[in-house]
Amino acid sequence: MRDDQARVLVLDDFSAIVDELLTLMSLHGIPGVGAANLTEAVDMLEKHVAVSVVACDLRLDRESGLDIISRIRHHPELAKRPFEYVFITGDQMREDLVADTARYTFLTKPVQPQMLIGTIRQMLANGVGA
Repeated sequence: MRDDQARVLVLDDFSAIVDELLTLMSLHGIPGVGAANLTEAVDMLEKHVAVSVVACDLRLDRESGLDIISRIRHHPELAKRPFEYVFITGDQMREDLVADTARYTFLTKPVQPQMLIGTIRQMLANGVGA
């Protein structure tokens, strides 16, 4: 599978988790690329125009995974592309902390691999970015 076929961006500050999730997705026929921080994520999205789903850890090293939304919204090219987001968190989410929570998918750790794969497949099947 070539990187230019990537449909999913996996964003996590732990490279082992990124590698594990990319391997899992690959085993299920879902091409993806990884990033360790928000700046790298934007770079990957610029390079991989077929990416339409962002799977992101909510807590990055010194950043919030939610900030990827505003980075994309304020980017002159990325803002034109539709994305779906799945955020993975170790905490129960308080809806009052995140505006428009109904627009995003949140999974609580530990996430069952089949649940994550099913969620990503559903997002891809919705035709986002197609």
